[in-house]
Amino acid sequence: METLRHLIEEAKLRTVRWTVCIFIVTYFLTHTSKSMWMNVPVAIVIIAGVHIIVSEVEFNWKIRRPNRQSYLSHLERKQLSVNDSRLSALPQQPKWKRKIDSPVVEAALEDFVNKLLQEFVVDLWYSDITPDKEVPQLIHSIIMDIFAEVSIRVKDINLVDLLTRDVVDLVGDHLELFRKNQAAIGREVMMTLSSEERDERLKHHLMASKELHPALISSESEYKV
Repeated sequence: METLRHLIEEAKLRTVRWTVCIFIVTYFLTHTSKSMWMNVPVAIVIIAGVHIIVSEVEFNWKIRRPNRQSYLSHLERKQLSVNDSRLSALPQQPKWKRKIDSPVVEAALEDFVNKLLQEFVVDLWYSDITPDKEVPQLIHSIIMDIFAEVSIRVKDINLVDLLTRDVVDLVGDHLELFRKNQAAIGREVMMTLSSEERDERLKHHLMASKELHPALISSESEYKV
């Protein structure tokens, strides 16, 4: 009896479900056909077909295969961008090397400065004070920056004009100035003077004519030029 009762309850439940589904489908079919009795059989067929499909047919999600990428696309993905943080971590070239921009000159200057620092700074007195290398490295950096600035100015010089015009004019002006003051003092007098006395006599004549360079007037004037 208990089993029969369960069967009756199950039949009632399924009947209610089918009735509700048929009513819903029939209601939607009224938008295509106004005959209610014609829509009921169609609804029954639709519900039965859907029930068979759902109960008998197994549905699975289609597995999407990954697209095979070419070697070039792989390289493009692996290529670092310009703003990548890993690139900024790479050691940058010193500024003085970028200014000189000549590997041969850079190597020669660096070797020269290293030998000077080693002989006259590190070995002479600095190593007796401390084994730290920070100060020699700082001095090395300052000297190389000075050489770099000088190299930039040298690159801007026109060597042809410098050697054929500027240097010739400068040497000629100095010789002319020396001859003029030698004539004023007297050539015979200049021959009898020692080198120190000759320099002092020339200095006084140049000061009197205001042609002496300001740095040669006194030791204090050297720092004012």
